[in-house]
Amino acid sequence: MNVLVGYASAHGSTAEVAEYIGKSLHQQGFKVTVANVEKVHSVDAYHLVVLGTAIHSGSWLPEMTKFINDFQESLMQRPVYFWVNCIRVLEPHGLEHVMEYYMDTDLLEKMNVQDITAFGGKLDLQTVDWNERWTLAARYDGATWPSSFDGDFRDWDKMRQWCGQITKNLTAFK
Repeated sequence: MNVLVGYASAHGSTAEVAEYIGKSLHQQGFKVTVANVEKVHSVDAYHLVVLGTAIHSGSWLPEMTKFINDFQESLMQRPVYFWVNCIRVLEPHGLEHVMEYYMDTDLLEKMNVQDITAFGGKLDLQTVDWNERWTLAARYDGATWPSSFDGDFRDWDKMRQWCGQITKNLTAFK
């Protein structure tokens, strides 16, 4: 089974998650291509599509939105699994907030989505410009001091479990 793991990444964290997901699915026997969605010209060769985007300013990255709009007909014809990377999931009730407010339901309806999840991201405040810091602060709920979110908060075990669930769901299609 041919699988596309497509991603939109602002600073590289989501790209690293995509590589990890691709490697996990490959180890389960799938033929996997991991690619930035800006470099994907067709999804026709893939039986399954796994997509992920970073969240910026409470929204998906524009290249993911464009990809889904460009390929919506093909994305309705195959199973799609979708994730976002967002530091907000670290806050109390953050996962619920991300799932409720940061998932673009109009875009999700343009795909044959089987499952959606959110992972904590990686934030290096030294590499984030002041405009992005302002946006992070504006969306912050204030429950924890923001500087405590400076670091790598990707939960590789959670990602591995999600890949296992994808594999379990797809075993019937092999």
